[in-house]
Amino acid sequence: MELRDDPELQERFLHPNLRAGGWIRSIALFYDLVILTMALYMTSALTTIWMMTTTNSLFIGDPERARQDIWENEPHLFIINYAILGAVFLIYQVIYPAFKRRSIGMMIADLTLVDEQRQELTKWHYIKRECWKLLLFPTFFLSFGKNRRTLYDKMSKTYLMKY
Repeated sequence: MELRDDPELQERFLHPNLRAGGWIRSIALFYDLVILTMALYMTSALTTIWMMTTTNSLFIGDPERARQDIWENEPHLFIINYAILGAVFLIYQVIYPAFKRRSIGMMIADLTLVDEQRQELTKWHYIKRECWKLLLFPTFFLSFGKNRRTLYDKMSKTYLMKY
């Protein structure tokens, strides 16, 4: 017998005490922010080194004048730099979690996303939840309540569970 056929078993797996509350969500967010910040800083350092070695600027010894000279004469280097940083952000925040159905911070905090039938999410269901989360992030504070469910979880028909 499957979980979706047994309402008592389904209710037990979706019990409010097993739902991720505000504090554990905050811990997962903290880990995600730390890892994303480290990844962006390392990428920024590498792209800056790349930019300084490929430029034709005469002011390499003076970083401020070199930046101004590159901005005026070789703006494509800045565009490539910001495109790479944007790609790293998208890979960490959208692409990787879409395949794993949870972020690295959620993995560290041992959180799992399930739908209302306690089935694993599809890739598109996860992306839909993330879009709702971007729009309704201030409702994050509802996860500190007794239902432990945010408005974006309700809109996407998902639960964030701590098993």
